[in-house]
Amino acid sequence: MRVLKFGGTSLATPDRLREVVRIVLDSAHRERAVVVVSAFEGVTDLLLDLARRAEGGDASHAAGYKELRARHRSALDALFLERPPRSVARPVDAMLDELGEVLHGIHLLRDCSRHSLDLVASFGERLSAATLAGLLRRSHPATAVDARSLIVADDDAEPAAVLFEETERAVRARLRKIDREAGSGRKPIPVITGFIASTPRGRTVTLGRNGSDYTAAIVGAAAKASRIEIWTDVDGVMSADPRAVPEAFVLPELTYEEAMEMSYFGAGVLHTAALAPAMARGIPIHIKNTFAPDRPGTKISAGAPGAAEVAKGISSIDGVTLLTLRGPGMVGVPGTAERMFRALAAARVNVILISQASSEHTVCFAVAGGQAERARRAIGDAFRLELRQEHLTLDVSPEQTVVAVVGEGMKGTPGVAGKVFGALGRHHVNVSAIAQGASERNISFVTDTGDKTRALKVIHQAFFEKRKRLQLFVMGTGNVGRELVQQIRTQRAVLLGRGLDLRVCGVANSRQYLLSEFGIDLEGWEDDLAASRERLDLRELPRIIDGLGFTNVALVDCTASAAVVRAYPDFVRADMHVITPNKLANVLPWRRYRALLDLLETRQKHFLYEANVGAGMPVISTLGDLIASGDTIRRIEGIFSGTLSYLFNRFTGVEPFSGLVREAHDLGYTEPDPREDLSGQDVARKLLIFARLLGRKMDLRGIRVENLVPARLRRGPVGADFYDRLGDAVDGKLRRSVEAARSKAFVLRYVGSLTAKEAFAGLQQFPADHPFAAIRGSDNVIAFTTDRYSRTPLVLQGPGAGAQVTAMGVFSDILKLASYLPY
Repeated sequence: MRVLKFGGTSLATPDRLREVVRIVLDSAHRERAVVVVSAFEGVTDLLLDLARRAEGGDASHAAGYKELRARHRSALDALFLERPPRSVARPVDAMLDELGEVLHGIHLLRDCSRHSLDLVASFGERLSAATLAGLLRRSHPATAVDARSLIVADDDAEPAAVLFEETERAVRARLRKIDREAGSGRKPIPVITGFIASTPRGRTVTLGRNGSDYTAAIVGAAAKASRIEIWTDVDGVMSADPRAVPEAFVLPELTYEEAMEMSYFGAGVLHTAALAPAMARGIPIHIKNTFAPDRPGTKISAGAPGAAEVAKGISSIDGVTLLTLRGPGMVGVPGTAERMFRALAAARVNVILISQASSEHTVCFAVAGGQAERARRAIGDAFRLELRQEHLTLDVSPEQTVVAVVGEGMKGTPGVAGKVFGALGRHHVNVSAIAQGASERNISFVTDTGDKTRALKVIHQAFFEKRKRLQLFVMGTGNVGRELVQQIRTQRAVLLGRGLDLRVCGVANSRQYLLSEFGIDLEGWEDDLAASRERLDLRELPRIIDGLGFTNVALVDCTASAAVVRAYPDFVRADMHVITPNKLANVLPWRRYRALLDLLETRQKHFLYEANVGAGMPVISTLGDLIASGDTIRRIEGIFSGTLSYLFNRFTGVEPFSGLVREAHDLGYTEPDPREDLSGQDVARKLLIFARLLGRKMDLRGIRVENLVPARLRRGPVGADFYDRLGDAVDGKLRRSVEAARSKAFVLRYVGSLTAKEAFAGLQQFPADHPFAAIRGSDNVIAFTTDRYSRTPLVLQGPGAGAQVTAMGVFSDILKLASYLPY
């Protein structure tokens, strides 16, 4: 025999009821089937509301009752496509009439006791069972069974406590009676009302919200069923709440203990109490999806094969308040905890979690938010004297969430707690309280509800996701930004195969942005961005990104914007790493630069900027490796400007220097204002980056720079006569300089040089066999002279500019960041 329970959205419409019938009949062809049903979707809430309205004298309860009656009658008409048979319509009408009388009585008396409320609530399941049994009878014998004739419960508790011996006898006797009455014909399918029971005196009581699961388990245990199936609107028990963790997946198997922990801590697929009867008899419970019956669902049994996995799932309870009793009045005083919990029990407050410091100075506990004020008053009364004398204080923290990490494999496995709290710490999720039971199957903690989504995501990623995931927000959609997105799009499938899920979750230009937690479409992103109505506000954007609760996320700044750099601290506080070819952050005034680095260190975020120098060349990483390996840097010298490299590779003195500058500008080799390149400031910035990497407290004013633009031309617009005026000022001087160099078989180059004594950017002469003389085009070349590379410097040479190589340098930093992340 198998027991099948249906409820909620499974019973929402006539079409869904027909699907339930199909599932039941399919099951009945395999073995004897018993069905347990909840009320139609939304009916229980409506019934309770009608009762409260009637008690309050609100005449609108009558209209609500009429709507409820019409809903059930129209369901019968739709299900039977004609006048429903009297065997179905008469009991439904009789129950609806009875409900109307009960509500009328409550309205007259202006009183709705607990038992009256339970009686009103019972009509939902009774109407549902009668309707489904009538529909089943069109294809197979079926009979509606009122669970009040089967399940006996003591109403001293709320919800009522089941009396199992009496109940089991009643269930078995009723099932035998149904079979006897069927004679030699096909055995009828019992359709049993969930949620309700009766006391030994015959009063109607309920088993708590979602108690139909419990009914199914009670019936299944009494009948010694082969399996219990809970049919819902989801595929099974999820590894986490999919609303918070999109990557959550269905758990194929759980042990009873794991399921009990997860259901207690908010995994609402299964009623907590339903596990005990099934567990006592070793009956497996299967969670199945009514709308996808062929999917395997989740099996809950004594020994799930996957139990060796360290953690199995994450669940959470929102709407929690944390109360903390603290103070010297607790230290060494016996019975403090006993007084506290006795007071809470007397106030009928359910404690969800308890944590006590070993110093005996503090004990805290979590309760449902609706019970917080009752708990506060109970503790205030129990410790009135100590609180008045300020030997103790009581702190109340509302809007908290309890998160539980559950798994059979956690027992005896070292490092689980470290993994949980290490992940939370790296993402700055503050933990208010921690509890771990002696079973070691559960590690629970309390955090602000605002941090819940991030907490669930980081733990899920740490324990359950096979691929490392890195999410990117690309700021700047010029040449470098577009090329970077293209490189990521091209390589994404390859990286997925290597275990890295690299997602571009956002892009922005100077006006608008796109943002998606699941990743934007890398095929049509430019059109989508152009059509976006999300206006870019650098003060607001970090807060918006932070609200999405990303786990591993980086700002990739492909701009040259000082405004974006000013927003770096806000992005870092939003739990974002920073990757950029933008040099402006690394050349900030010393105090702002140091403050940024300190913030990055405090927040445990990486700042990667390989493309600040040499575009895609591994200049920064090479210097870092030299320093880390203990080498001493004596000199860093190089041609760091692609524009100046191009100009002086071309300049022979025959063609005017100003003409070459005009040509380079027309070809797009210079900045929009060529004075930016000719000023030497770009070279100076790169020298400052090197100096700070070497640990020097230095600003730009500490670098001597030769500006190739005369002072009188450094201000004002670059007009039509700029190049003529530039030629008048510098062509002759530079021609003489290049000729003087040539006379010695030397060449003229604009270089940057950093030594222990000085930092200098300007023109220098080099012999023809020097590495700086042999470069071509816009190449960069950097020479490191160190203790280990003293005779022959370590030289790096290659393209120092261009969108492709710069984007490649940024991409290299992205992959480097991914390698740093633990998961």
